[in-house]
This record gives sequence, C-alpha cells and structure tokens, in this order.
Amino acid sequence: MLDCTLFAGDRPGIVRGFARKGMIFDLEEGMSLRILGIVSVWDRGGKYQLIVKDIDLDRTVGDKPSRLRRMIEKLRREGVLQANSMLPMPAAPLKVGLITAKDSAACNDFLERLRESGYPFEVYASWAVVQGEKTSESVVKAFNRLLRVQGIDVVVLTRGGGSAVDLAWFNDEGVAHVISQVPWPVISGIGHETDTTLPDFACHTSLRTPTQCAEFLVNRVSDFLENVESLAMVLHGTVTLRIAAIRNKFSALAAMIPGNGGMALGIEKQKLSGISDTLRISAENRLRNAEILHGLLRDTLRKYLEPGRIPALRAELEMLRDKLASSALHRLAMENSRLSGLDAVVSGNDPARLYGKGWATVRNKEGKLVTGIEEISLGNTVEVRLADGAFRARTEKIDRKAEKHG
Repeated sequence: MLDCTLFAGDRPGIVRGFARKGMIFDLEEGMSLRILGIVSVWDRGGKYQLIVKDIDLDRTVGDKPSRLRRMIEKLRREGVLQANSMLPMPAAPLKVGLITAKDSAACNDFLERLRESGYPFEVYASWAVVQGEKTSESVVKAFNRLLRVQGIDVVVLTRGGGSAVDLAWFNDEGVAHVISQVPWPVISGIGHETDTTLPDFACHTSLRTPTQCAEFLVNRVSDFLENVESLAMVLHGTVTLRIAAIRNKFSALAAMIPGNGGMALGIEKQKLSGISDTLRISAENRLRNAEILHGLLRDTLRKYLEPGRIPALRAELEMLRDKLASSALHRLAMENSRLSGLDAVVSGNDPARLYGKGWATVRNKEGKLVTGIEEISLGNTVEVRLADGAFRARTEKIDRKAEKHG
C-alpha cells in the first residue's frame, strides 16, 4: 500500500477541475482514481509516498454521470424539479422577493434595471450568503424569511458570475427542495451565460444574469398594460356595434309599419312593445357588463399599480367608461323617443279609434274588404261594420261621382 499526499498548494487546481465537471471535491471511499504524482521517500519513516499533483477526472468519472447530473436525475424522478414550474406566473409581477448578497453587483444591477423601467415595483430583499459552504443553509433561510411577506408575486434568486467552484455551492438538494415547496414562482439567475447550477433546473424560469431577471419582470408588466389597453378598445368597439345594430333594427321596423293595417297593426304594436322591452333589457345588461368589466380592470390596476403611476391610463379608462355609458343611454333615449312616435302612428291608425270617428268597413259576400266603388254592383249584398256592430245591406244605387275628391 502506498500513502498519498495532497499539499495545499496543489489543492485549488484540482478543486477547480472538479467544479468544471459539476462536482464538489469530496473523495468517496471506493472511488477509482487516475492520479498524476511524484514518488518520494519520507525521510523520518523511510517510507515511499505519492505526492498528488493532479487527478484525471475523465478517466476517474468515465461513463458515470457527474455529481450534478446524478442529483438532477434523482430529483426529477422524485418530482422535485417539476413542482415550481407548475405555479402560474402573475401577469404583472410587481411585488418581488429578492435573494442575493447584500450590496453585491448582482443586487445593484437588478434593482437599477427595475428603477429604470418606471414601474412601481416593490422589492423585498432577503440577504443570503452566495459563496462558500454556508450557501445552501443561508439560501434556504432566505426563502423561509420571505414566507412571512404577504402577497409576493415572484422571487428572484440571483448572484453574479464567478468561478465554477464558487457557483457549485448552489448544487445542493436542500436548495432544490425549498424551491419546490414555496408558494410563488422562482426565477433563477446565477452566474454568467454559460453557467448552470441546480436552481436552474428546480425553478420556474431560468435566466442567465441578474439583469436578464429584471428585464423579464419589466417586459411582463409592459405586456400586461398593453393587454389592458387592447381590452378597453375591444369593449368600446363591441358597444358601438351593438348600438348600430339596434338603430338598424328600428329603421327596418319603421319601414314595415306603413304597409300594414287592420289586425296587423295590433300585432305590430305588440311586437313593438316586446322589442322595446328587449332593447331596454339588452342595453341595461350591456351597460352592466361593461361596468363590471371596468370594475375588474380598475381593481386589477389598483392591485398592481400605485396611485398616480399611470394617471393618463386611468383617466382614459374613466373617460371611456363615462363615454360608453353616456353614449349608450343617449342612444337608448333617442330610440325610445322614436318608438313612442311609431306607437303614436300605430294608435292613430287603430281601426277601433277610426270606428269611433264614424268610419265603417264594407265587405262583400265572400268576406273580402271593399276598397273601391268599382268592386260593387247593383243588387250586391254587403256587410257594413260600425263601431258597435254590423248589418247587411243590398246596393240599390251606385254613385260613381264619389270616386273623385276635388
């Protein structure tokens, strides 16, 4: 058996080599290693020893997955890595939890980008150690502190770049487990473009840098505001089209009325009454739905945006609501007035009213309405209907001069 020695001066290079493979330098019993070393003799004991200079990790690890890959496969089988990604990402994540090192470059870059956006972000920082053997414990405690804050939308776990050794401290199962258990989506932004750590697999959204994490949140809020504006435009267009449809229906109804008489007038009067009720109820429902939708939009904006943040948008929505309500009510009043006029026309031509003025209707023996003198011959039997009854008569004289009226 040959004793092996690793001096402090050679250790950092070997540790960095392990980190590049996604591993922490922690030799386990039974590992098969290919070592580059120098054989020397220990003077006092007279024993040979091998002074370790480097470890061939490709030969040592062989086809076996690295420690990080093994950990990822294990946690994926357990469902730990999928849990946080199933949480919904809020449309406007303005209340943000931040886990990073206090006064670090990552912290400053992240906060500066949020400030530049002009949106009213609220950031609740929970400081943590992000390098060294206390990293995992400190990050888990930082997550637990944020659980005391009500209403957080999203949490960002971030740190700036560093060596593979520095970042490898995040590759701990404890960090992955706490991410899988928290109630909000977690965004991971650890290291630089090419760096990968265990939180990248366990979180909801993985980004490369602290600045990219901030950009993601800013773009999310910006898209939300654009959707609100689009929804307001759709609401305005829907109400406008509905009013136009009501106007066209009235125009068509008005064109039908002059050509109808007798019993048809009574039927159309009933239809007009029914249409009036339908239009009134429909308009009221439309206005009520528009009011409800406006209330939802207002409450959503109030939840996510501080008062005075976007006064122009709020004023525009208020003006749109008032304009829609005023326009719909005005149009309804106009159409009701027109309906009253049409009702007066129907009433004026009601046969019962005309009978009361002394008018009469004449029908031949087939029951057909007589509308002109040319339809009557001498000796014909006709039925004459008055306001209070009817009688039969026979024509004995026809005066055709009555056909002309001046």
